[in-house]
Amino acid sequence: MKTRNGISRMMSLFLWVLLMACSAEDGAVGPAGPQGPQGEQGIPGTDGQDGQDGADGQDGTANVFSSGWFEIDPWDTDIPDFKFHRIPGLILTEFQIENNLILVYRRYQPIPTFTSVTLLPLAEYNGSGTVELLLTSRVQGNGLFIQIESYGRNVTNDEYLGPETQFRYIIIEPDPTSDKRPISFSKMQYDEVIKYLGLDP
Repeated sequence: MKTRNGISRMMSLFLWVLLMACSAEDGAVGPAGPQGPQGEQGIPGTDGQDGQDGADGQDGTANVFSSGWFEIDPWDTDIPDFKFHRIPGLILTEFQIENNLILVYRRYQPIPTFTSVTLLPLAEYNGSGTVELLLTSRVQGNGLFIQIESYGRNVTNDEYLGPETQFRYIIIEPDPTSDKRPISFSKMQYDEVIKYLGLDP
């Protein structure tokens, strides 16, 4: 009988301790534990397609000097097989002579409905294909000259004078900052050169 009472008391004591443990207030939160190791890096995505390259810009020119159309009348030197004329008012610098491109054009308009513009030098041939006249431009000293040399025929006094024949020069200074290949203006048509440089025809 005493044994049963002892067991009952022990069970009651155990239940009371268990009940107190469950109903007790939570204690303070402990410090965070150390961070775990970083996970493996994911597989990189594929690169996107490259965009299309933009169009190349036009090659630049630093400076352009141009005359209007002018007539020669009279020639400085005027003999049957040789005519020679210095363009007045134009004094070339040493830099222009050594670095610039100098173009001289001849415009021929015998009638209002026909006009021909040609870059010098210009050769005229006879029926057998031999050069009989050569119209050229050249630099001498600090001047720009236009001359006619005749081979086999005389040049009359009124040939290559205005208003039927006129001349024009264009001096092009290349852009020193450009790394592009220079443009071959001498291989372009007159209208193309004028349009590219933004000049009046």
